[in-house]
Formats: sequence, C-alpha cells, structure tokens
Amino acid sequence: MRVLLVVGGGLFGSLAAAHARRQGFETRVFDPGLDGAASHAAAGLFKEAWAGKRFQEHYRQAVPLLDRLYGLKEVRLRQEDGSEETFWFVSPTRVLEANPIRERVTAVGDGWLEAGGVRHEGFVYIAAGIWCAEFVPGLNVTGKAGAAFLFDGEREGRMRPIARGKQALAFVRDAGRTYFSDGTAAMEYTPEHDRQTLHRAADMGLMEPKRRLWGYRPYVPGGPVFRKVGERTWLGTGGRKMGTILGAAFALRLVEEEIR
Repeated sequence: MRVLLVVGGGLFGSLAAAHARRQGFETRVFDPGLDGAASHAAAGLFKEAWAGKRFQEHYRQAVPLLDRLYGLKEVRLRQEDGSEETFWFVSPTRVLEANPIRERVTAVGDGWLEAGGVRHEGFVYIAAGIWCAEFVPGLNVTGKAGAAFLFDGEREGRMRPIARGKQALAFVRDAGRTYFSDGTAAMEYTPEHDRQTLHRAADMGLMEPKRRLWGYRPYVPGGPVFRKVGERTWLGTGGRKMGTILGAAFALRLVEEEIR
C-alpha cells in the first residue's frame, strides 16, 4: 500500500490526507498542536467571486472534491440593507484531522520524516503553515495573526462591510454556537485588535464570547505555493484566507497528478 506522510494537520494537510485515503493510501498526519496554528479559526465560507481570475481553476477543481468529501452547504448572510448573499460552506471542524499523531516532526528528507525519534518512509507532503520554512530552506513564509470568536446560541447569519474586500461575518459555523470574524490579519497582533473585533461583534448583538480562536495565516511572496521539493516530497503553504479552496485543489494535484 502507498503511504502518504503529512506534516501538519491544518486545512492543507487534512484535505490531502482525506483525499489520499479515498484513493487507497495509508496516511499518517503529524501535528503536535502548536500554538499559533490558524486553521481552526477559519470560517469555512467561500464563493467563486472571491477566487478571482487567478484562482478560478483552483476553485473549479476544489468545489466538487469538497462536496464529495464533506457535502457542501449553503449559508445565507443578511446585509445591512436587507439583501442576502449566499456562500458555500464546509466547517473546518469537519475537515481537520480528528486524530493526528501528536509528535513534532524534527527532520524531513526525500521520502521520509522523523518524529518522536522514529523514522517513517513514504511520500511526504509538507503542509505545516508558517512552520514550513523549518523543512524547506529559503522559503520566506510569514504569518499574519487574526482571531475569531464563538458565542453561545445560534444567531441569524449576517454580514457587514468594513473596508474594500473586508467584511465582518456572523453565522452558525457549528451547532449551538455563532461564529464571528472581521477578517483581521496583522503582522503585529495586539490586544487592541481583539478589542476592535469584539466591538464589531457587539454591534451585531454578540456579547460575552465563549471561546477565542486565534492563529497565524501563512503568507508567501508571490502567493500560495505548491511545489515538488524532492522525488517523493512536496510542499503546500500560503493559503492566506483561501485555505479550504486551495487545500482541496492542492490535494487533487498531489494525489492524482504528482504521486506516481
């Protein structure tokens, strides 16, 4: 049986593992649960217009795979003028690997990795977000931090524009809780960012958050990266705010085109 070793249990790594399993691979996902991982804070919303011309092909490929793996849902968000905007949706809590191997990968070679003092061999996919640079020298990955908040109860989905291309969103991402995010992404994240986000949530009637979801989105100069870095080793990172779509598109390319 072909073995796929995945470094990182975020959206990129989890989507690759899920698709590989359906294609008959044995998969092992390594994720130590480091503070600063961002995928758990993602909204999971997407629409074709957000992909733009640059990522249209990625979007076209990703949507059918996401539907096969998880079943797409529609989410309607009401705007301030009473109109509604419709999005496709897959909750990150459904995507993220449920039981990764909780060992930090300490070394990666071509077709192998080491974690917990044990060497594993197979095809390797480095999908470790801002930590990818630890395994691929010269990869200039930076992190922009942001936070989302969960509130008790299930509120009506709403959307409010903040600036060009930026919105505050509130909707039921997971049962029993309302998710709120204003899309903040900052190199130097401070308590003031949290205060501003919570003020925007309060404007939508969301008070007393029950959980804060925080992490660093990976950014790479020139945009998202999918790259072969060895005969049996690949890298995927830099999803920014399109982790679900790009993670699925990269999973298809890895499993169905690259691995031989």
